[in-house]
Formats: sequence, structure tokens, C-alpha cells
Amino acid sequence: MAHDHDHNDPNHACGCGHDEDHADEIEVVELEDENGEKEEFAILEEVDFEDRHFAIMAPLAEVQAYSEAGEAGEDTEGDSNLTIEIFEVKGDDFTILEDEAFAQRLLAHLDELSAKLEEEEGK
Repeated sequence: MAHDHDHNDPNHACGCGHDEDHADEIEVVELEDENGEKEEFAILEEVDFEDRHFAIMAPLAEVQAYSEAGEAGEDTEGDSNLTIEIFEVKGDDFTILEDEAFAQRLLAHLDELSAKLEEEEGK
């Protein structure tokens, strides 16, 4: 697994020549499956749930295509069909979450967090 262009790393030096906020940067991990094939994923969200740490991710190519469509002014509302994967994170190990019932509870928890944030922003 390799992180690419991680501006959250205090030792990070990308040579981009500026110190502005990189909030729009995507954190990327490269994962290798059991067949030795590598794929890059963008981390969309990280969350702790039931004393475990998870990363909600999507294939980097899909995220980039979605971002480019939005920047081009195309309607991305109906195109939010990213392939979402949930991985449990332990150190540098990412293990795909295969427990469907647990995944549904985790997603419901994320929906609750999102609703609370929207409610607080609306005040």
C-alpha cells in the first residue's frame, strides 16, 4: 500500500511551491488484491465505528471522472454512481468489509453524522 501526495503528512514535500490549503486534494492508496493486481482508491471518508477504524473509498479513476465532470459544469447530480468500497483499516492493512449487515449499520451511522452536520450548519 502506498500513499500518494499526502499533504497531511508533516514530512510531506511535494514541491508544489505553495503553502495554501490543500483541502481539495484527494488522499490515494494503492491496494494489491489476492491476484497481485494493483488498483488506486481515493479515500472519501474515514470513520471510527464500534471500536474499529474504516475507510470509505472509491476507485480513483471514477472519482477523477466525477470531479472533472463537475469542473466542466456538467450535471453530476444523477451521476453520483461511484463504486463505494468499505475497508477496515489496521495500521497499513486495508481489509474489505464483507459483513453486509455491519456495512449497513456503518452507512446508517454515516447518514446520521451527515444529518447532524447539515443541521448544525443550518443554524
